[in-house]
This record gives sequence, structure tokens and C-alpha cells, in this order.
Amino acid sequence: MKGYIVSFSAILLLSSMLLFSAFYSENVQNRNYSSEEIKKYSKAEFIKDDLGFDLNKLIGTGIEINRTGNLEIVFREEIPADFNKMDRIQKFKEFAESSYSEINNIKVKIIASRINNSVPIKFSNGLVYEYGFGAESSAEFFSENGNSNMSLIDLNLNINASSVEVTETLFSLNPDLTVNLNYIDLNSLNEKHQILLIDSSQNNVITARFSDNLNDVIEIHLGSFEGKNNALKVWNRTSGQNKISLEFRAVMPELDLNSGLKVFADIDLNYLQTDLNSYSLIELKGVS
Repeated sequence: MKGYIVSFSAILLLSSMLLFSAFYSENVQNRNYSSEEIKKYSKAEFIKDDLGFDLNKLIGTGIEINRTGNLEIVFREEIPADFNKMDRIQKFKEFAESSYSEINNIKVKIIASRINNSVPIKFSNGLVYEYGFGAESSAEFFSENGNSNMSLIDLNLNINASSVEVTETLFSLNPDLTVNLNYIDLNSLNEKHQILLIDSSQNNVITARFSDNLNDVIEIHLGSFEGKNNALKVWNRTSGQNKISLEFRAVMPELDLNSGLKVFADIDLNYLQTDLNSYSLIELKGVS
């Protein structure tokens, strides 16, 4: 009887050890699997962030976001830019898809087919800043969702040419947008430092002309135009593409405290790694 009990106890002990061994082995495998999964996704996020930092620098539009009671976004731009933005984007695409992919043992595909005559920068709340290039360069700020809800604009322009005249066509019957305008060019007689109270449902236009040619102008549109509401466009139509140094601050109501604000280039990133394929817009990193 004692021998039976001892044998039975030995069998139970051996079975327990085998079950524990199997459980431990499976648990280790699961942990290793989880660790590999973490490494895989972490690498993908690192690659996306890295490319997002690089693209932000290459595009060359200064963006600053402040959230202090209101949402404030500041843009700094040269119009036209001192470099060809489309060429930079193309070289970025070539580098990411070749050397960068090879070094990191991944496959990256950059799809910039929507970058045609402009470089749109999109915000997660529907706001858009768009740099237009070509024979006439421009900078434009608007909302895809209808109204940008801007209540205040600081608009500073410095032009490296001498204007013939500066004219304004403004609507202020129902003012809902305050514009702090600082306009400077090489003709000090046309310098302007004004606080404008305007109706954003109208197309308010400020035009600076630089010769007898009526089309040799810089046009500033404020309000509603081209199907956009409460928007801004600085349009360089000068025959010599006179350089504009632009600094523009837009003030809007604060976002929901639980929502963040992300900034994207309108360029797709297809990231392919073993068992992982990610497709998304490139998020611009390093926005201050």
C-alpha cells in the first residue's frame, strides 16, 4: 500500500513538473513574441518620426503652435522660397526609397502625387496651410471644414521692392475679424501699420502695385474668397517675383483639452516590414 502511495505521489510530482515545464516554455515563447512585436512597432514609429523630422526641415515653412487660452498658429515663409520645394521633396522621396530603406532593412514608398502646384500642410482639426509655387507664388491659410474661426490675425509683410501704390478694399459693416497689419516695402510712403476691423464673410483685398503694369502686384485676400471662409491668401503676382518675407499669426478658439493637434504633409508614407505594413500621411515632427 505504501509503495502504491509513493508511486502515485511520484507520478503526480512528475506530471506537475511536466505541466509546469510546458506552461513555462509557452509563456517564454509568448513573451518573446510580445517582445518582437514591441520591437517591430517601435522601429516603425521611429522610422516615421525620423522621416517626419527630415521632411519638416526640407519643406522650410516655419510653424509654431501655442495653446494659451486660445489656439495660436504662427507661420513664417519666404514667397517665393529661396529653393525649389518640389525638387527637395523629390530628392527626399528618392533617398527614403533607396539608401534609407536599405540601411534600415525596410521598404519605404513615398507617394507625393498630390503635390502638383502647391505644398499643402494639413492639421488634424481641418486647418490647411498651402504654399503655391509656379509663375505666381502664394501662401494660403483656410479650413477644409468651412470656417477657420479666426478672430485675430497678426500679418507682417516685408517686400524687397518699391511699390507705386497700396490700395485697400475693406468691408467693416459686420466686423468679426481683427487684423494687425504691418506692411513694409522699399517705398516708405506706402508703409502701413494698422488695426483693421473687417467682416470675414466678405473678400477684403489689399493690393500693392510695383509698376505701371496693373498686374504687377501683391494681393492680400482676407475673409471669404474662392469658396473658403475666414481665410487668408498672400499672392505674389509681381512680374519679377519680388521677395516677400511673411510672418502670420492666426488666433482661434482653443481646442478640446482632450484632443491634440497634429501636423501632416499631404504626402503618403507606405512602410513595409516583415508582417507589418503601414500606410498614412507623413506627420511633420519638430513643430515648435
